[in-house]
Amino acid sequence: MDRATVMVIVVISLGVTLGVYFLNAEIPLQSFAQDTSVHIAPITRTFTIISEDTTLEIAPGVRVEAWTYNGTIPGPTLRATEGDRVIINFINNGKLPHTMHFHGDHNEKNDGVFQEVLPGDSYTYDFIAEPAGLFMYHCHVMPVSEHIRNGLYGAFIVDPKEGLEPAREYVLVKGEYDLEDQETWNPDYVFFNGYADQYWTNPLPAKTGELVRLYYVDMGAIAAFGFHIHGTIFDTIMSGIWENEPIRTQTWEVSPGNAAIFEAKWKEPGRYLFHLHGIPEEKGTMAYFDIQDYASDSIDGTDVAKTKSIDMWEWQKQILTNLQLSDANAKISKTSAGSTGHKQHNVDTSVIVDTAQIIETTICEVEEGSAVKSSNKSYYPKVTQIKSGDTITWTNKDISVHTVTSNDDLFDSGMMMPGDTFEQTFENVGLYEYYCVLHPWMTGAVKSV
Repeated sequence: MDRATVMVIVVISLGVTLGVYFLNAEIPLQSFAQDTSVHIAPITRTFTIISEDTTLEIAPGVRVEAWTYNGTIPGPTLRATEGDRVIINFINNGKLPHTMHFHGDHNEKNDGVFQEVLPGDSYTYDFIAEPAGLFMYHCHVMPVSEHIRNGLYGAFIVDPKEGLEPAREYVLVKGEYDLEDQETWNPDYVFFNGYADQYWTNPLPAKTGELVRLYYVDMGAIAAFGFHIHGTIFDTIMSGIWENEPIRTQTWEVSPGNAAIFEAKWKEPGRYLFHLHGIPEEKGTMAYFDIQDYASDSIDGTDVAKTKSIDMWEWQKQILTNLQLSDANAKISKTSAGSTGHKQHNVDTSVIVDTAQIIETTICEVEEGSAVKSSNKSYYPKVTQIKSGDTITWTNKDISVHTVTSNDDLFDSGMMMPGDTFEQTFENVGLYEYYCVLHPWMTGAVKSV
């Protein structure tokens, strides 16, 4: 047998041996590899997210109207591995247009801004999960701050395909809520995962020497406050992007719309606080870790994270569900949010009639750019004068959805998509004021003579 033939046989034998080995090898079931040398092939992950209006408790005895993804504040934590295809079937069962805007890399049709999903409609987002890191998703219908504060937000984790060091993992999404004004700089509540001080009465368990990984997202609107963990100097992965080198921190500020990943360990058992330094710690962010020694017979990946990670989100979700007690028909605490599902947008919509603004016409429009408050665009003309019996036609010239809604419920256009028109006949003499329920700074009036 010549040397070339021997080499061929050796190569074939080696290939068969390796093939059998890898076929018999255990495939990690976690969403990231247990061993950094293991690379999980990209897969398709499909999620169904439903926006729905309900009421939730956000503090003991405090029940509020909530706009939610899948019935809780925050919405479900979504997880994928870098390179996975992510398909999200979004169904809007709420009373208002909503979207899902994801932070991260994707194209415009998956950005969740201009493709507003009307009540009763659906939309499919389809993108590749990248880069590896911690991101957020939230509704981006304007006024964005109100849609977020009312509950339409959540966390999105993209694990690196190379794998992560095993850890006990928690998700903390900071949110805010005010009982009277969702655009205030001083909200009544600032909390982690939708309920004030829930991790004071339900501390986060961990073991001595165990790596604890916190996925922290700031979905608030107030200025950045320092996230502080007691009893340890911890690693911070800035902006939650895994390619960023960790830095050693005692406290780390995360601004609205940003994220961070914190990793910490404790040498000794005890109760170690974590909270936002400053005013937010008095408004619902006081919490602590309950660190215990682990027993000699502890199961790796169940009782302690040594070589296998422990994902604590399901434990957190169960606590949250039990506290928030979703009930669409329950009575809410004192708040400006009403039963119509959008009274919270109802700021003072009265029109002060300036004779210089009055224009005689039966043709009106929603001006381009009016969905952005700072543009100072609205309805044109601001005040329209007609003769009783005339019919006015409004045309939506903007790229966003709008309404023409009477202050006294005499008429309502419903949701007007870009290019849509709405007609209303005014039989009687009088002043008829109206506004956009989605963008309440937009006001107008019809003077019938």
